[in-house]
Amino acid sequence: MLQEGNRKRPCWIVRVLTGQEGAVSIYLIVSTAAIFMFTSMLIDYARVAAFQKQVELAAQSGIRSSLSAYDGALYDRYGLFGAGGSDRNELFAHAAKNNWREKEDDVFSVLNIRFEASHVNAYETLGQHGVFKRQVLEEMKYKAPIDFTLEVASKFAPMASAMKEASAAVEMLEQVRKLYDKREKHLQTALVLQREAAQAAKAVAALIPIQVQDAISKDTVMSIVSGYPVYAAWIEHDASLGDDDQPVYSEAISAYEKMARTVSSDLRGQSNAALRRHQELERKALAEVLEAERCNDEMRIVIEKSRQEQADTGYDRVNKQKIPGAKPGALQDKELSQIGQATSSTEQLLLPTESFSAYRDEISKQTVVYASFDSETAGFQSNVMAALSRRGSAVLLAEGAVQLQVAYEQYDQLYGLSGSVIAARASEQEARQSSDAERKKQEAKAKSKWNEVRQLLHGMTSVPQLREHQEMFNQVQKRYESNLTFNQMAADVRKSGESADEPGDAVEEAMGSVGSMFTGIADMLEDIRDPLYVNEYIVHRFTAFDPQKFEAILVNKDGGEFANALNVNNQEIEYILYGFHDPAANVAAAYGEVFAARLAIRTMEGLIECRAMGHPLLVLAAAIVYGLEKAMEDMLTFARTGATPLSKYMAVDVTYQDYLRLFLLLHGGGEERLSRIMAVIEFNTGMTLSTTSAGLSGELEASVNLWFLSGLMKGFTRFGILGGKVKGSRYETTTTIGWSYG
Repeated sequence: MLQEGNRKRPCWIVRVLTGQEGAVSIYLIVSTAAIFMFTSMLIDYARVAAFQKQVELAAQSGIRSSLSAYDGALYDRYGLFGAGGSDRNELFAHAAKNNWREKEDDVFSVLNIRFEASHVNAYETLGQHGVFKRQVLEEMKYKAPIDFTLEVASKFAPMASAMKEASAAVEMLEQVRKLYDKREKHLQTALVLQREAAQAAKAVAALIPIQVQDAISKDTVMSIVSGYPVYAAWIEHDASLGDDDQPVYSEAISAYEKMARTVSSDLRGQSNAALRRHQELERKALAEVLEAERCNDEMRIVIEKSRQEQADTGYDRVNKQKIPGAKPGALQDKELSQIGQATSSTEQLLLPTESFSAYRDEISKQTVVYASFDSETAGFQSNVMAALSRRGSAVLLAEGAVQLQVAYEQYDQLYGLSGSVIAARASEQEARQSSDAERKKQEAKAKSKWNEVRQLLHGMTSVPQLREHQEMFNQVQKRYESNLTFNQMAADVRKSGESADEPGDAVEEAMGSVGSMFTGIADMLEDIRDPLYVNEYIVHRFTAFDPQKFEAILVNKDGGEFANALNVNNQEIEYILYGFHDPAANVAAAYGEVFAARLAIRTMEGLIECRAMGHPLLVLAAAIVYGLEKAMEDMLTFARTGATPLSKYMAVDVTYQDYLRLFLLLHGGGEERLSRIMAVIEFNTGMTLSTTSAGLSGELEASVNLWFLSGLMKGFTRFGILGGKVKGSRYETTTTIGWSYG
């Protein structure tokens, strides 16, 4: 056992680290190592976070640089952004590398970032409808509302009240006209049926010589009556002869009896057949009157409905808007009231309800009166049979003939072909239809004018087409169908609608079209943004047919000159609007709609100009003629000058492009229109928009060196605490970022 005095004393460092017993503290060593390891981990974690942020910024810079390489020609011509020009991968890599400085030997760098790899992919293409439309809206969002409001809405808005009145008047009058004509036709048919019944009665009267003064046949009622005394004398003479004497008048007696039986039987048979004819014609005539009454009731409903003002129409909505640049129109309350005059007098066309029941009673009474005559023919036949059987007398026979005559005269005076009832009915119809002759002339004139228009429209579509023009349209059609397929839509090829056969229907349709245009203007003014922007983009970026080219076919009837102008590039807007893959069809459709607009406006004027004609249907017919004539004059002016005055009451010129804007509103948009726009762009640029990038995604792979515990960081990546991966002493990560032009 060592003595205490022999112990060696530890040095001062050991003393500091030891307790009273002199043992080293293991705890302090472990704690110091843990602190060092945690601090190292935090330093590298912070460096990795900073590195990831730097990589993200570099990727953003790279993708923006890639998008800067857009097709300049596409943007200059159509305002669209599509990737093009320099290699996008090189731009991305160059911009990413230049976001951080490469390591320099004599400079301390906290992050030693190294570019590993990069790649750029397209994730949106301009051929997608949503992408294309987004770029169009971005292009037009400031320009379109101002242009449209100032250039179009301000011109048409002052016409809203007048066109509302005219549209309602034409719609009501055209419906009333059709019902009126049907009603009158039914009533005329009923009168014809009454006359047919009277004609059947007249055939029976041929056996009554007193009624038919020029009868030359002896086999009549008068023959029976006048021959009976002689017949009776013959009977008496032969009866007075002895048994050995031969009868003298046997043949004459037999002939008279045969004649009397035949005439009386024929009279009875024909009268009975005429009665059945009366009953048959009565049923038909009553049905005609019933149909006439139904038409009359429908006329009343139409007239009453027209008085109920329809609020919130496109016209009213436009009137409520305060449009910059709109000028007060010349159509004041006086002119508007004059339009209403044509409709206010339509009540005079209605017939009282009781008149139809009275007419039905009249038709039935005709049969009843004739039945009275028929019963007299039966009584006369009985008298003849009695007289021939020696039970009658000449007096009874003569009285029967007189009663027969009186019964027929009663019928004939009332319901004969010139009878008072039939004459009164005919006079009533003639008075009611006094204006119809002039109206029919006006309608025939209108129909002739309308046929000229239809022939002109047909002539446009039937001009000989140039082969190269059709080939151009075939190319555009392929691109259109390809784009629809790309957007997973089925192509629905539209067919050209047939124009109305009657001018009245054409005017009614024209008024409806103008109403739809005002609804479109109202929608635009009330912020229907997207369709308006697309439509204005079409007008600003594509070409329309030169209206002066119409003059070749309108005035000179030169189909060849007109056909030479029908290539795709001369009618891009018309093709986008209507979508016909035919050189002439789109232009003809546009021309037809311009004419319809002019027809509606001019017919409105016609209602004012022709109001003095009085009869509402005559006013309508004359207004339609006026509208057709003036609309044709407008089309000539339009072809020569490129514009027409909106109306004689509105001295403002409306151009072809203004009409196209309205038609674009009228027909709406949709996926097919977008595909047609893109088909024209592809045709003109040679590009394929379905493969033209409008949005890019970039992948950037980079790495940074780790200063301390790479194994610990690798664990973090394995458990998902950190993204990326650790290779050796470097941490690698991949950042993906997407960006688009709009």
